[in-house]
Amino acid sequence: MHSKSLLTAFLFIASTVFTFSQKIQLTANHSDAKFILLNDYDDSDKQELGTGTVEIKLEKDSKNRVKIVKPGYQSVIKEYNKDLKWDKEQRITLDTRQVDITAEPFDAEIYVDGRVIGTKAIFLYIAKDRFLTVEIKKPGFAPVSKVYYNQADKETPPFKEHFVLKDRQVRLEVTPADATVSANGTSVGRGNQDIKIPFGDCVTVTVTKEGFVNYEKVHCNKDGDPEPPVRDKVTLEDRLVKITTAPNDASIEIAGKRVGNGSYDLKVPKNACVEVRVSKDGFIRYIKNYCNQANMQEPPTADFLEMQVDEAYTSSVSSDLANVRITVPINPIHTPEDAWKILSGIVTGYFDILETVDFNTRYLTTSWQVQNFQSSIIRTRLVVSNGGNSNQEAYSVKLISQEAFLDGKNQVTVKDDEKFDDWARILKKYDGLIQEIQARLQN
Repeated sequence: MHSKSLLTAFLFIASTVFTFSQKIQLTANHSDAKFILLNDYDDSDKQELGTGTVEIKLEKDSKNRVKIVKPGYQSVIKEYNKDLKWDKEQRITLDTRQVDITAEPFDAEIYVDGRVIGTKAIFLYIAKDRFLTVEIKKPGFAPVSKVYYNQADKETPPFKEHFVLKDRQVRLEVTPADATVSANGTSVGRGNQDIKIPFGDCVTVTVTKEGFVNYEKVHCNKDGDPEPPVRDKVTLEDRLVKITTAPNDASIEIAGKRVGNGSYDLKVPKNACVEVRVSKDGFIRYIKNYCNQANMQEPPTADFLEMQVDEAYTSSVSSDLANVRITVPINPIHTPEDAWKILSGIVTGYFDILETVDFNTRYLTTSWQVQNFQSSIIRTRLVVSNGGNSNQEAYSVKLISQEAFLDGKNQVTVKDDEKFDDWARILKKYDGLIQEIQARLQN
């Protein structure tokens, strides 16, 4: 009985001695990894134990918490309860990479694999044989991104990475949706686009679509310049018509001003109409309205205006005698009465009706002779008056040739004086009238 009591006491003492004197060896997979003993109730450092490999004695009244650290790796915390049986050698592996990510502006959001993790600063942990994508975003700035690998055949991640968003970004919202967007002359796509404006630079943005007036704007990202907008809405509303004519040298006029010959890019503002006039000697004047209004036919993207030959032109000749007073001296061999008869005979050979005939005052006028053409009305008359003096008999002769254009809307009569303008041409039927009068009265 006594021997049994002694054995029990011996075993208790031995067990107690073994328990209080348990030591373990900790070895990290990196020879420069540092071992730090932590306080029991927080993660604050209590004592630095060493690097690579350390031996610790497990304390009875302690949690025996040890942190293993190495720059560029996620720290590992181990806890060794003294009441448990531990292998003499403990191996600790640090294989999760850590990158300290910071970003400016400080309110920029930090994304990891598409999920928002935080702002200003985060710790990025990359498990062994994995990779993560980090992206920094803020409205109005061009995002930046980087992929971090924890793989043997890839670039080793840095300990720290600081991102600064400097390049600006404008969200361009475009209507029509199929309009083409270009930056500095290079197409970036159709419809809504994100336009990057590098720091210290300017970018010219152009939005184009066939049949519309181009949009162009310059955005700058320079110190002292106004900040580019976060969003810019662009609506192409003014229409563009590429006009070409045949003949290819016809004059193109808008509001009485010549704007081109043969071709012109016509801008038609929203809610407006523009009248275009195309003219060339020998061709019928072309008038057309283009409207950019609701409930009106859309202007074409291109319009080919082919002019028709003007019969009034081909039926006439250019003359510097039209609408000019010509003095015709009378040869003295002719008496006034004979001269008047000669004149009257010549005139009635060209004009059917004489409106006024007065020998005493030497005054004669014909009625207007009218000829209608597709594009215009030509009216012609002759006016003769006394052009002599006390020394010599003479007549003053004026062949009036005038034209009124037909616009297809309002009728024109021979009496609408305000619609007629002097015409520098004479219908062929009257060509030679002045010359005949001169020849007959002067010989």
